[in-house]
Amino acid sequence: MLPNAPENTTAPGGVHPAMATTAIKPKTAPVMINGRPYVRPTPKQQFDDYAKNTYGWPALVFTSVRAAVAQGRGKPEEWGQDWPGFGQRYGSASATTAIDGNVRYGMEMLFKEDMRYIPCHGCSIHRKLENALLAEVTARHDTNGHRFFTLTPTLSDMSGPMIANSVWIPGHTTIDGFTGSRLIFAYRIGGHLFTEFVLERRHHDPKLPD
Repeated sequence: MLPNAPENTTAPGGVHPAMATTAIKPKTAPVMINGRPYVRPTPKQQFDDYAKNTYGWPALVFTSVRAAVAQGRGKPEEWGQDWPGFGQRYGSASATTAIDGNVRYGMEMLFKEDMRYIPCHGCSIHRKLENALLAEVTARHDTNGHRFFTLTPTLSDMSGPMIANSVWIPGHTTIDGFTGSRLIFAYRIGGHLFTEFVLERRHHDPKLPD
């Protein structure tokens, strides 16, 4: 008796079924956010961003501007406007920056948020303004970078001034810190706008549709 002929295990077109299932998988396109591919940061990258923005040169610039503005306004009045007064304001601003950064990082990790500021590359003025403002009331989630409303920026920006005013600024309370936190919000928005309209101009990105 002759042996049976071998079975044909190839799919139409001469491709083995096991290879056919893998060959047809389409390549997923990267998610684009503000003109750039979006990749969710790893925990290490989030820690590096926290360290840079809380203790690195961005924090140094942010703290110096706040201390200089407070010195020019003479606030708080109890510290005067001499060099020792500036030193006290700078120390207070440094502590406030550190508190805000730690609260922000803790909430970011707790709620699995991406709090990075992503500039709008090649966007119109309207979209750049919108991006700068939304960054203070939203965070990105999941791998698609979709924005959701969050209280993280608001609560973190209030925490530093409230603690500073209640602990080491004479004659002040947490209420003074609450009202003073609006300046932190304004400084942060100003930083976003500087990034959008000054730092990002050097890239010369193609215009994106609105």
